[in-house]
Amino acid sequence: MKFFYLLILFPVMVWAQTSYVPATYLLNKGGSQLGFGMDYFSTTKTVDKDSTNNSLAEGSSFTRIQSEFNGLYGLTDEFQIGVGARYRLNEAKFTDLSGTDKSETSSGLQSTYAGFSFGFPKVDKWKFAVEGAFRFTPYTNEEHSLAKPGKLVLGDDGNEYWGGLAATYATAGNNYLSFRGGYRRPGKDLSAEIYWQAEGALVWKYLALVAGVDGVSSMNNDPYENDTAGRPIRNTGGSELYNSSNREWITPYAGANIAFGKLWRVEFKASQVVSGRSTDLGTSFGINLIRRSDKVETKQLDKSFKSYDIEANVTKVSPKKEFVIIDKGLTSDIAKGMRFDIFENDYLGGNVLVAIGTVIQVKTETAIVRITQRYNLKKDLKEGLIARGSLQ
Repeated sequence: MKFFYLLILFPVMVWAQTSYVPATYLLNKGGSQLGFGMDYFSTTKTVDKDSTNNSLAEGSSFTRIQSEFNGLYGLTDEFQIGVGARYRLNEAKFTDLSGTDKSETSSGLQSTYAGFSFGFPKVDKWKFAVEGAFRFTPYTNEEHSLAKPGKLVLGDDGNEYWGGLAATYATAGNNYLSFRGGYRRPGKDLSAEIYWQAEGALVWKYLALVAGVDGVSSMNNDPYENDTAGRPIRNTGGSELYNSSNREWITPYAGANIAFGKLWRVEFKASQVVSGRSTDLGTSFGINLIRRSDKVETKQLDKSFKSYDIEANVTKVSPKKEFVIIDKGLTSDIAKGMRFDIFENDYLGGNVLVAIGTVIQVKTETAIVRITQRYNLKKDLKEGLIARGSLQ
């Protein structure tokens, strides 16, 4: 017999923080994120502008240690802004222009930046966002010559800006494939370039395993490409990281994220520059500590009151959590194409929306529901959940 189920849906507040947050999943209005990271890079070989690998001379070395602080804030549900600052320490042992072995360091504020991300509504399992940023460099490098040696550079001269597109594909099991790419102008003495990245993540509640590759492809418009004699000479300590000509690199990486409670996570990452041009090959190790506070209001399905005609139980879930079977079918007037909202009841009688699905196959006493949207990522899609639908 048909019954009428009336459910009062107060706005349900759930925490969005997990062990992994894709770049396209932006902060909601009023949400915030603070991060502090450190990264250590050591040069193993240099690669010149002709893509020739060169081993470091005996006794030579180059290392870069940098830390970065950044903050993000959600101005609206699909628009966030960010600011940050980077501190860098370079250490080099090399032979200078006069043939003298030297050991030098440079340290200080390398840059500050401001940026934004604007997201778009999900398209099936895809999420897209556009991004852009401007990085300010608060120093000017000295000219370097035999008569007047300059200090070891901290980085490249000139301000930097970039903009591009990011995309994320989310599986029903809340694992992710992400892609980023765009245009970047890295400094006044460098070529414009295309940055790109591909990343995959296996995500659990408190742990995520991450792997990917990022890189840079030069647009080959170095301002001194046809005037090599006019290129300013800098003290780079034997490294090709700075004052490069049409630089390029490919860097695979892997890491693990660990979440602590509702707000904190720590990210570990190791990477290796495996090929390039006018850059350094080497190994990098990094760690980031992130505090993300972002209360998400689960979407109300209609208004404050939502009516349902049918209530069923989830009796089986597919291995990849893309489909569920419910214990109601043709005898309960369920039809193909009907939408079901899947809830978990808590001990206090509350209802947490876990997923939404559409009926794709109906039998006498059962129906198969394809999951079309996941909501609370911390709630598992499992047997025993309640599926509610309307005949209208």
